[in-house]
Amino acid sequence: MRDTPLKRKPVILIIMDGYGLRKANIGNAVNQAKKPHLDAFMHDYPMTTLAASGEEVGLPEGQMGNSEVGHLNMGAGRTVYQSLTLINKNLKDGTFFTNEHYVHAIKKAVETGHKLHVFGLLSDGGVHSHIRHILAMVKMAKMYGVGKDQLLFHCFLDGRDVGMQEAPRYLAALEEEIAKEGIGHIASVHGRYYVMDRDKNMDRVDKSYRVMTMREGNKFTDPIEYVKSQYASLPESGKEPSDEFVIPAYNENVDGTIVDGDSVIFMNFRPDRAIQISTVITNPYFYEHPALKDDGTPAYKAYVPAVALKDITYVCTMKYADSVKGEIAFALPKLTNTLGEVLANRGFKQLRIAETEKYAHVTFFFDGTVNYDGVEKPELTGCRRVLINSPKVATYDLQPEMSAYLVRDALIKELDKGDLDVVILNFANCDMVGHTAVMPAVIKAVETVDECVGSILDWCDKNGGTILLTADHGNAEQCIDDNGQPMTKHTTAPVPFVVNDKSLKLRDGGALRDIAPTILDLLGTEKPEEMEGVSLITK
Repeated sequence: MRDTPLKRKPVILIIMDGYGLRKANIGNAVNQAKKPHLDAFMHDYPMTTLAASGEEVGLPEGQMGNSEVGHLNMGAGRTVYQSLTLINKNLKDGTFFTNEHYVHAIKKAVETGHKLHVFGLLSDGGVHSHIRHILAMVKMAKMYGVGKDQLLFHCFLDGRDVGMQEAPRYLAALEEEIAKEGIGHIASVHGRYYVMDRDKNMDRVDKSYRVMTMREGNKFTDPIEYVKSQYASLPESGKEPSDEFVIPAYNENVDGTIVDGDSVIFMNFRPDRAIQISTVITNPYFYEHPALKDDGTPAYKAYVPAVALKDITYVCTMKYADSVKGEIAFALPKLTNTLGEVLANRGFKQLRIAETEKYAHVTFFFDGTVNYDGVEKPELTGCRRVLINSPKVATYDLQPEMSAYLVRDALIKELDKGDLDVVILNFANCDMVGHTAVMPAVIKAVETVDECVGSILDWCDKNGGTILLTADHGNAEQCIDDNGQPMTKHTTAPVPFVVNDKSLKLRDGGALRDIAPTILDLLGTEKPEEMEGVSLITK
């Protein structure tokens, strides 16, 4: 425990989600934006760049980074080997096919004659899932004797972590594998906007749920032709012709209905966008009584599915949430002595603040996938958490400011209390608007973040404090791909790291894992031995 002054000078980590660095100007919203505060900050103060993708953050070589991975590495202070890397290893050595939880769900279907349903985001984006793992399920189901018509694939379509209209290619690959093994059918398709919502927009989830459990909604005989028809009709409803927004639909030639007693294997390994649909299936009354906001109103509209399923054998590839009742196929090693833990144990006061879209990242992921919310785990001593609601809009290009100004104002209110040592802050705009690839909106998102960072700089100039400005991965710096098409996915670009102290020197060759040791260095306290990262400060 250290002695603390009455008026602290906080270390403020500002994470500009999705703000990568790239020289080319074409399609580069970061370069094209008018951002006087960021430009001056990066010019006037010590700056370096950090690796935020591939092996440096525990992903396969060349794999783009993402928000989950970025915040895990930042908070852990070490390279955190990711779910994708773990599952790829199991697939390569063959232990994937003997995983006891997958095997249990498959054998249950074989023994009872019930259906085996496979969920998953059908793409090779590698952020939430990988098509390689989904294709392996065709072979695995056949190995254990699942019948030809028992195996049903419910394909969630991407359009964000890959190109906007890649689904036909991925669906064709799955159809080819099904034909090769002689087992299985594509039972339904769903744009991720619906089935993978994470913001309690239960009306979206309900569209997918009804398709899978009631055969209610759009239907098709050919999934690829249906998706292509959606590209033509989506603009009429004001949405981009993207896989993300494909309206959920079922195959009218296949009985893919999920019923009591069936088995479900969900191949997504990233939890946040798998939680709601999984909870509705396995814990149908969970959303019946919403938590209340500070003003006493419900945090979201109460929801109970029209059909409440029973006796579902449900397997999550990784842990999603305590609200999901099922088995967990894979688990990563537990992380100890993360930055949040170290700060709490040594008496430092900290704040986590973000809007809804990135709140889990500055809490759950930053803390090594531990939820110190006072329910799952006791709250970290001396840690305050501030959640600002994200705006309820169909897509964030319609409101590129999102809730950034509210986040900024709430932060300054907290800083004015004068009791904080460390702040972990996320501005979501560059990433969430970047996923739309609507250039004017992405430029506005960057400019919004610039304005907010400027306000925080002003506060520090008046009151004292150290700002560490960085990002978790790239996105907004490339909104157009090499073929001139909109690019909605993340990139492998490096990210900035800037400190507002001209007396310091920063080294090159760093990665996101080095941020936590740098913060501890600035606080004058030793990093724990678990942290393999090295402070970026050389003087």
